Amino acid sequence: MKNQLTIVIPFYNMVSHIEACIMSVIQQTNQNFELLLVNDGSTDTSKTMITTLLAQHQRTYQCIDLDVNHGHSYARNVGMEHVQTPYFMFLDADDTLTPYAVDVYLAHLGDQDALIAPIHDFSTEPQTSYDSGALGVRQGKLSQRPTILLEQQSVCNIVFKTSTIRDNDLTLNTDLNVYADLSLLIDYSLHSTSFVALSGVPFYYRGEVYDPFKATQLTKQSLDVHFNDYVKAFDDARARTKNHPQMYQYVLKVMQAFVRQAFEPGLYDIDQRYHQYGSRLSAVTRYLKPVMKHEKNLFIKLEIALLNKKSVSAARLVNKARYRMRFIKDFIFNRSRRPYAKYMLFNSERAVDNKKIVFESFGGKTYNDSPKYIYEYMKARYPQYEYYWIFQDVNDPTLPDDCHKIKKGSPAYFDIFKQAHIWVSNARLPIYMKKKKNQCYIQTWHGTPLKRLANDMQKVRIPNTTTADYKYHFYWATRRWDYLVSPNPYSTEIFQSAFWMNPDQILEIGYPRNDILVTRQDDQGFHDAIRQQIGIPQHKKVILYAPTWRDDEFIETEVNQFDLQLDLKKFKQMLGDDYVVLLRMHYFIDDPMDLSGMDGFVYDVSNYKDVSELYLISDVLVTDYSSVMFDFGVLKRPQLFYAYDIEKYDKDLRGFYIDYHQDLPGPVYETSDDLLKGLQNLDTIARDYEDKIEAFYQRFCSIDNGKASEYIGELIHQKVQQKAKKYRSQQ
Repeated sequence: MKNQLTIVIPFYNMVSHIEACIMSVIQQTNQNFELLLVNDGSTDTSKTMITTLLAQHQRTYQCIDLDVNHGHSYARNVGMEHVQTPYFMFLDADDTLTPYAVDVYLAHLGDQDALIAPIHDFSTEPQTSYDSGALGVRQGKLSQRPTILLEQQSVCNIVFKTSTIRDNDLTLNTDLNVYADLSLLIDYSLHSTSFVALSGVPFYYRGEVYDPFKATQLTKQSLDVHFNDYVKAFDDARARTKNHPQMYQYVLKVMQAFVRQAFEPGLYDIDQRYHQYGSRLSAVTRYLKPVMKHEKNLFIKLEIALLNKKSVSAARLVNKARYRMRFIKDFIFNRSRRPYAKYMLFNSERAVDNKKIVFESFGGKTYNDSPKYIYEYMKARYPQYEYYWIFQDVNDPTLPDDCHKIKKGSPAYFDIFKQAHIWVSNARLPIYMKKKKNQCYIQTWHGTPLKRLANDMQKVRIPNTTTADYKYHFYWATRRWDYLVSPNPYSTEIFQSAFWMNPDQILEIGYPRNDILVTRQDDQGFHDAIRQQIGIPQHKKVILYAPTWRDDEFIETEVNQFDLQLDLKKFKQMLGDDYVVLLRMHYFIDDPMDLSGMDGFVYDVSNYKDVSELYLISDVLVTDYSSVMFDFGVLKRPQLFYAYDIEKYDKDLRGFYIDYHQDLPGPVYETSDDLLKGLQNLDTIARDYEDKIEAFYQRFCSIDNGKASEYIGELIHQKVQQKAKKYRSQQ
């Protein structure tokens, strides 16, 4: 029997995403369909990857190669021209189908003019089977539901009848660069009669696509292209539906939703958007009167009315007013949100106190790292300033008594960020903290980068976010940074791309937290006191195991776990007479380790405040992909690398900046037994890797001179004095 369906996949330079798409096609339980690829002039290895995969799985296909890149609409049109089956559907190259999708489509398509199935957002765990009882199937007439094909605003995951396309010369509008789908959907609806709609079960997952108005890598020019394209698409859709009232009303509602979303007053760059596009919005808003009469928000009505009159400045003031109104309501009626509402309503430059400085380490989890050492230098050198620390638990008995503690999220928390002249943190502060022009934010960061960071990450596997959203929020978080501390030239180069930083904002001075590794490296009395505090016998050598966290290892949202891949019982049996193991988990890990039977051999020091002190007492470091290797490198002691999932980590998660197998100062092991053998031959490893340890030190650690805290402390003092001098000159 001849196949009834063709899946059309246009692609252009999609080598980093298309493998999942093609595999989802190969894994269809029902293979009774044609596969048609349109290579839109790719210059990367996309086609090679695709053809290799298809050959490995003996999947037949047709590929049309275009000489140059013509654009998505053109490529889709070419695909439609070459379809030879009664029905076809589009699959974008970064999207995927569930394994049962084609089987269900063919079972319910019949002789309908269109089959419509839902599109689901990206998921790291897409559904692979379904409950037939959950599947909803509804047949209908387009005369009764004329907008149903338009409602997803995408031609993807709609099965089209080829004869309807051919008989009516229907194509996508190639004058539109991005938002061309609506034009074809409208025309197809006007020439079709019947449909079947599926619901209740996922069939199609979007890839990690970027919202054009969130993509941090877009230039102003390309943003203009996207905005103008949307306006053109709206005009095009409006013209096509002017004689069809229900569809026309729907198009207006789509554009109204776009205006509300693209000019949401809480957006980080709303001022830029108004400045950039405000004067052009009237080309859209002047058509929205029929749907605006149903708008209940008077501020939005007024804002649109002002835009219609091209009173952009006045419209922006209304936009700001409706944003403030949200916080006024929270301040009056929402007790739990009142502290934040107060912060947003009264966060003026006049509130800043020149002598107030606030510190936070790892989101307020503890008192440690570079902020600690900067604080201790400043407190001793400049006691006249007011210092504050943010903690999640201000009653933690291990916190120092002499620092002013503020509970994270409390009214005092918002007050201090409103008032403090200087902010010092080693991790991202919440994005809702709005740094003012007369405040200074010093970001010390928390490690030399081994794994790809932020803008350099191709995929983000973190709960509650997508790659696009993660990068968008990260970008705007870094816009607040006035200074970023770098430990070496290698990091300086990476920070510029990963964090979108200008070179003149980066302080290449070494990490303040590493000062102690230089100044107390040979202080045996200090080392003995640390051992005594933890309870380690003085005669035993110390193995510090400090792995990183895996982006994809989480039990449930915001609960990160770590699967300890060590045979600790065997380690204790073979090493217990001479060694102890200090287990230091990443600060993201929430799930406690089961260390039953390991008393006296394994010590969980995950909550020990200062990891630098642990380095000082450790004879060897065992890690995997953690940046602790760079800090420990200051001591020039042996390091062993336990990378049991190296292939997965490098390929599927973040990837590395360095050559993991060539640049490390120690051997790499992939099994617990091999790691044990390495630890039993530590003296030999230290000799064999002496040159690599020195080369590693020169590349990553040689800037650390014990004075980074002093440098930052004096910079802060200088900032305070400059502001004080400026204030006095204005009196």
